[in-house]
Amino acid sequence: MSIFEVVLRQSQLMSRKIHAVAVEKRVARTLRNNLPGPSETVDFVVFFAEGPAQSYQLEQWLAPFEALQRSGHGVCLVLMNALTAELVTRRTGLPVLLSRSMERIETALASWGTSGIFYVNNSQANFTMLRISGPAHVHLSHGESEKSSMVSNQLKAYDFAFIAGRAARTRILEGIPRFDPAKLVEIGRPQLDIPAACSPVHPPAGRTNVLYAPTWEGDGKSMAYSSITTVAARLVEAMLADGRFSVVFRPHPKTGTWSATARRELARIEKAIEAAAARDKDAGHRVEVAGDSSLSIMGSDIVVCDISAMAMDAIGLDRPLMLLHSTDTPMIRELDPEQALSLDEAAEDLLEGNGRDTLDTVARMAADGPSARQRSLRDEVFGDPALGRPTERFIAAAIAVTGADIQA
Repeated sequence: MSIFEVVLRQSQLMSRKIHAVAVEKRVARTLRNNLPGPSETVDFVVFFAEGPAQSYQLEQWLAPFEALQRSGHGVCLVLMNALTAELVTRRTGLPVLLSRSMERIETALASWGTSGIFYVNNSQANFTMLRISGPAHVHLSHGESEKSSMVSNQLKAYDFAFIAGRAARTRILEGIPRFDPAKLVEIGRPQLDIPAACSPVHPPAGRTNVLYAPTWEGDGKSMAYSSITTVAARLVEAMLADGRFSVVFRPHPKTGTWSATARRELARIEKAIEAAAARDKDAGHRVEVAGDSSLSIMGSDIVVCDISAMAMDAIGLDRPLMLLHSTDTPMIRELDPEQALSLDEAAEDLLEGNGRDTLDTVARMAADGPSARQRSLRDEVFGDPALGRPTERFIAAAIAVTGADIQA
């Protein structure tokens, strides 16, 4: 990232913060009627300090917390950004406390008798919230993946970390020295309950529906898992030129936030898809940037993605997976060789063979369905895959680790 890009990014962030502060009073007034009173019991709060650009991290946990509320427990979202609050309240009926004052937040939690505070990321603001003693502090994360961020030493700061399954347990205990294994609670992936019960969207007749979902470029070398800056545009253009495929492109919400190259490649891909869709309106080519990403997986015949939560969710939802990668991971070693394609291999095929080998493999894998080796990973990654079980496990775990009494 150049100095110019750093300055530009910082100025954009400051502009958004100023905008959020400017509308805070107006947004707070709209939330007031839905806010729990000081004498009400709010067993659980979800703390989120980020702006709307990161709201996807919180939004994927809304349905599990709505289920927790329906089980008879008080739940409230505690947000520090007015623009995030305005966005989130359009997507959930859960009450929201909007405040940038830790004193006000601490007073509210004390009056509500809150038993548990949940976090969906490792924002620096979390560690101000962690000063509150009494409630259990629980880290949730916002996806299950093999990215280096999943083994952050910051996990030690929380009382508990809810994880998907045995694979995450192994990853954390092997990657974080002196981590207490008693802090890890396996719950599966509640976010997959809803899409797994939905009917998939069928692609145009005679075409294979390919979901290409690259992750963002990352904010450093340790997080550089994305194919967006290397092979993405050439891969998409090759698939668009091949009548066998209907291409659904779903970039990570943060794509282009750190890299000018990523922004340029993103624009190139979007332009190519728009042009292809205009040429053949029945082909089904499109860009998806909103809605539940798991539903995009369910609507696909095959998922092509990088090392990210999308890869794990494809396994959980039993969709064939082709993983583009630049580094070795345990999951890559467990998949069939043709399911794990290095970025160097993909680049060579796209340059020298116009992607023929890669696209033939994609078509064959989509027709064959998930490999036996991929299916064997599902229990290792998520535990019991039965519909409804992860949400049930999440609710039971929330009650158990916080000591919250059932009110229903």
